[in-house]
Amino acid sequence: MTEGTGHVIDPDGDARRALLEAVAEHGPGALSDATIMDNLCRSKLAALPGESILIVSAARADVPALLRDKTPELGNYGAIQSVAATLAQASDLDGAATLWVVREFARTLGMIAPGGTQPVPRFMPGGPAAEAAAGGASAGAGAGAGAGAGAEVGAGAGAGAPGPGMAGGTGTPPTRKARGSRVLTRNTIGVAAAIALVAGYLGVAAAAHLSPFPAETVAATSPPSSTAPSTGPGTSTSPAGSPSASPDASPTSDFDVLLSKIPASVQGHNNCQLTGTQYGATAVIQCSRLNSLAAGTIIYYLYPGPAGLSSGVSALLSKVGFRQERECTTGGEFTDFLVECQSDFHSQTPFMTGSIAEYTSTSHDPIIVTSDNQQKVMAVMVGTNAGDLLTYWKQLNWIVR
Repeated sequence: MTEGTGHVIDPDGDARRALLEAVAEHGPGALSDATIMDNLCRSKLAALPGESILIVSAARADVPALLRDKTPELGNYGAIQSVAATLAQASDLDGAATLWVVREFARTLGMIAPGGTQPVPRFMPGGPAAEAAAGGASAGAGAGAGAGAGAEVGAGAGAGAPGPGMAGGTGTPPTRKARGSRVLTRNTIGVAAAIALVAGYLGVAAAAHLSPFPAETVAATSPPSSTAPSTGPGTSTSPAGSPSASPDASPTSDFDVLLSKIPASVQGHNNCQLTGTQYGATAVIQCSRLNSLAAGTIIYYLYPGPAGLSSGVSALLSKVGFRQERECTTGGEFTDFLVECQSDFHSQTPFMTGSIAEYTSTSHDPIIVTSDNQQKVMAVMVGTNAGDLLTYWKQLNWIVR
């Protein structure tokens, strides 16, 4: 991508690879840690000072939390554009540059498909390309209106959600609030008249899924592919769009497998989305706004085997600062929601073995982290009433048997 001065941002993909390595080493929380990002940029991106400023600014603003907040309302790409506008306004940075860094954070979190490092065309004022871009910007004004409105709202959305999935988007339990961005001058990144033209092209490209935007991840309530078992009438996981869509944007077979394990009552209202591969899972699906269930949000994680499942549970609980203080049962029975408790469980009807941990978020919402050893699935359930949430878990109908 190019910014206002004609500079190609991250031309060789070094920044993208550095972000992926940071998340692989430190976990997704690294993208919200300005210290980690600053050290990363100093050690690996010394030759890219502009990209380094953007990355550290995005970490200070806690872009992952902002994306989680906006995705349920605007979808993946609408959220990216809204958060980019918010970051540009709050940090006094170039709009095209903030769009690049927010997209890279979203890509690293698995919100959008991996892509190449092709820059967008350099539209120059007064030339034929500029005239074409200006026409595209005019045509894209309507298409981008929703994202623009979302950006206006997003300017005040700095706080991370209290528990897993409450803000939507990454499948990661947010435990931190967004930090204020460092104020930088536009001269740091550079401004030229071409910015408006590039932004117009990007708005049209995002709406039409043109380069450099890959097709958006489909909601998990799309019809399943023929390779996955059906979960109910009219439910399918086929990707939206034409058959010529980029293979990178298509749901993986692990997505199909995980979707087939989610009950129709959970995924039946276009509330589920593929969100990445956090905590060692091969696929993660987040289902939100489940108003008819005690668990308003459920995040499902699929694992290839028992060892990965156990490791994923431990990694998530460690990430949220969970400390086991007691067992969750009294006389072998789950009678009350007990904060900071963890136990193994065994059910005969239906047959199921796994573990359960109960804790509350920073806003005191009750949360249950549980596993199903037979299905190789971890589920994070977030509710508002502790007793109702435990009752829902005990029914064991949060996953297809």
